[in-house]
Amino acid sequence: MYHAGHHPPDPLGPDSLLWRYAGDTRIAFLGPTIGLLQLMHPAIGAGVVEHSDFFNDPYDRVFRSLPPILGAVYDPPGSAEETGCWVREQHRTIKGVDSDGRRYHALQPETYWWAHATFQFMAEQVADRFDDHRLTPDEREQLYGEGITWYRRYGVTDRVVPASRAAFQDEWDRVGEEVLEMNDAVEFLLRMLDRPLRIDLPPRLSPLTPVVQFGPVARLLSEPARIAAIGGLPASVRRRFDIPWSRAEQLRLDALELAVRKTWRFVPFSVRWQPRAQDGWRRVRAEARGERWPAAS
Repeated sequence: MYHAGHHPPDPLGPDSLLWRYAGDTRIAFLGPTIGLLQLMHPAIGAGVVEHSDFFNDPYDRVFRSLPPILGAVYDPPGSAEETGCWVREQHRTIKGVDSDGRRYHALQPETYWWAHATFQFMAEQVADRFDDHRLTPDEREQLYGEGITWYRRYGVTDRVVPASRAAFQDEWDRVGEEVLEMNDAVEFLLRMLDRPLRIDLPPRLSPLTPVVQFGPVARLLSEPARIAAIGGLPASVRRRFDIPWSRAEQLRLDALELAVRKTWRFVPFSVRWQPRAQDGWRRVRAEARGERWPAAS
């Protein structure tokens, strides 16, 4: 249940900007960037290395974590808070001592907030980089406020959460300059981004697996993934950790973002949203028609 004493959760729904962007499939372009920014946080990086099979299966954490995290946005009223609290409980045992002798715990407020802040950043970046609609200052503040509601659904203290979008930017910059650090997990992920992209196809497309996982097609698909991942990092973070980034790469990223912005309206609903978000949109549309959800089979 939602913890007594916390700010009560505010409603989110189809009229919110967070619904518009958080579960948009274009978050896939931000996934590796978010992963890098999380792993650069000392506590998160240590927790991932010590409490998961990261080096053998670096994507497993993302595939397991993303659906319930989005569920805290798109699940029905009441259920969304329960989903958020379930997510919180999965972090209760993630604690220990890192290689430098520093104690960490995933539920330490500043640590938990940073993980959420990267998802807040992700939703805003979908709008800023991959969508034709330009956020107004008021919309940017609205999107940030809705992200605070999202965070409160985890049932953890919000005392460390910046009160405004401007305050968020100040804290985001401070963490990037003073807290983030290079570590083995980050270096491993950066090396992976230089390799051909591995794509696991559904069984019905399995005959195409050798085509997309090996050879020139795999290399062709890898370049946009690497460009989006490294280019999505704050410039100050790239400079601080000497992550190479050229003017030519920026131009290729600009072209990728433009192509996505101009073609996204042609993408069908069935692939426009992450599954948990798609369920949310289908539910509210069914309810608007007076139908039961889930629909009777």
